Amino acid sequence: MKSTLVFVYNANSDHASKLIDYAHKVLRPSTYACELCALTHNHFGERTAWKKFKQRTNRDMDFMYLRDFESTFNLRLDFPVIVEIKGKEIEVVVSKTELKQIISVKELIERLENYLADKK
Repeated sequence: MKSTLVFVYNANSDHASKLIDYAHKVLRPSTYACELCALTHNHFGERTAWKKFKQRTNRDMDFMYLRDFESTFNLRLDFPVIVEIKGKEIEVVVSKTELKQIISVKELIERLENYLADKK
């Protein structure tokens, strides 16, 4: 059975929320509530290393905002979070607590590559 890695951002998808999040990241990055976004994006969009990782990874990936995830899966977690979905099973791959401890996109990518290698 095929699985999908789902990256759930601690953010909302409406335009007002996106503008507020952007301003928050720029003006007070140390207090920004989405560690996943801070790792994968900079002020101008996706980090180059993150884009390359997504392109070379032969794995289904989905990227969701928290309300979209909650309504799709009827599940509340601590966001941000990375999960793997296989059928009806949902496994936490990297929790919010773990994301807080990751200091760079390179470290996140290494962690995900190790996880994916163990799943082969």
